[in-house]
Amino acid sequence: MEKRDKILAPALVRGKWGYINKACDFEIPLQFNRAFGFYEGLAKVVLGEKCGFINTVGEFVIPPIFDIDGSYNFFNDGFVKLKLEEKSFIANTDGEEIDVSKFEEIYGFSEGLAAVKTNGKWGYINKLGEMVIPPKYSTTYEFQEGLAEVELNGKWGYIDKIGNEIISLKYTDASEFSEGLARVEFGNGYGFIDKRGNETIPGKYEHASIFSEGRVAVAKDKYWGYLDSQGNPITEFKYNEESPFHYVLNEPQAFSEGLAAVQFSNKYGFINSDGIEVIPFKFSMTHGFKDGFAFVVNSLGGFINSDGDEVVPLRYWEAKRFSYGLAPVKFEKKWGAVNTDGEEVIPVSLDYLGIFRKCSSPFERIKE
Repeated sequence: MEKRDKILAPALVRGKWGYINKACDFEIPLQFNRAFGFYEGLAKVVLGEKCGFINTVGEFVIPPIFDIDGSYNFFNDGFVKLKLEEKSFIANTDGEEIDVSKFEEIYGFSEGLAAVKTNGKWGYINKLGEMVIPPKYSTTYEFQEGLAEVELNGKWGYIDKIGNEIISLKYTDASEFSEGLARVEFGNGYGFIDKRGNETIPGKYEHASIFSEGRVAVAKDKYWGYLDSQGNPITEFKYNEESPFHYVLNEPQAFSEGLAAVQFSNKYGFINSDGIEVIPFKFSMTHGFKDGFAFVVNSLGGFINSDGDEVVPLRYWEAKRFSYGLAPVKFEKKWGAVNTDGEEVIPVSLDYLGIFRKCSSPFERIKE
């Protein structure tokens, strides 16, 4: 019997992929040419030059007949986009398909709607494939917190799920809403607005990220600092200096579990939500905190806890985040997994190991 709440990770051994559990047993045997993580009970796998989706016991719910390129890697909001030669489909988690080939392009679903392109313009369809917001925009993005940013004639604004332009198209750039606020460019700098279009943080910053845990990173005079949701600075502007020789934003990380990684004098440390430097600046790189641990690097990498204590020795070449008590780690060319005590509970002998996931979980928008 299928159990959607299994915790599995994709693994590679001698050219074949399967799925391993936390006890290091292959619950789905090594048989695929590529395998991706489970989301909403299904996982994309590749057989030969085609892909399909399997359930947690390895049965195909969506047959492996679709093109690898053009088919999405995961389900989101109950649907996935598929491509078969010149035809496009959306399919639900039962494998039921809707032909959407009449559209020039289609993106994934979010909050019940998906952006589609027809006659060079973008609108939105529902999960029945019906057009619910007419195609009139030059660019659209997916819905977040009930609104989507759209662009027409070089100006950005926001619409609701029935197509009302809730916030006028007047900005030169715009981001999705996060924690009730969205980053917009007023022409002379970045600031933030609420869902009524009120300017909550003036557009005077050179760059800005999006809100996380009530804090946001913004740049001024080529240095970064953090603001609270009222626009009050909680740190000095001294972090993550931008190099004049590279067109790359050296952006601080978002807050996660009350901490954010920032760079000072070319080393990374962590600040808390009050802006206090709580973990010293001594690392060359970090992924930030997840499940109470952060991967940090000084030539080699390991994990620290929220007190800055080294709990997994800095001896690995690469690692992924902790999930369900295990973190995939790489030493030389092989992968295994460590627990929160730093013990290698899955020997470093696999050719690849992905993140452990509860198979029924939705798609997560986090860096891995």
